[in-house]
Amino acid sequence: KQWYQRRVRVLGDLPEDVDGEDVQCQIARARGHVIELVLVRPGDNKIKVCVLHNARVSHLERVITKAIRRTTTDLPKSYSWKSFWKRHCLQVGSVSLLVRNRLVVHYGVKNNDKLRFTRRKRLNVTE
Repeated sequence: KQWYQRRVRVLGDLPEDVDGEDVQCQIARARGHVIELVLVRPGDNKIKVCVLHNARVSHLERVITKAIRRTTTDLPKSYSWKSFWKRHCLQVGSVSLLVRNRLVVHYGVKNNDKLRFTRRKRLNVTE
């Protein structure tokens, strides 16, 4: 009975449209194996997200995309996240998370850091 009560307490605050990643992250949060971050959006909107310690930047982008879809009601369904992530990247302090394949901790991301969106800097190649 104690095992069941502990499981319900850990998984009780999950959203309705839950998937395997959310369950895994919630269990890891109970064990203390996650990095909790705050995404600061324009207009002083803040969204809390969490990723595992061994998460890559691409996984963080996927988690942020899901969190924005859940919290923003006026977002069109046909919004192209692929196009958005081509033009924007995440920034922690003065460090931009440019390489999607690198681990988040390699950029020095810690618990309760604030993430922001920035425009990607593209080099114009003219021949």
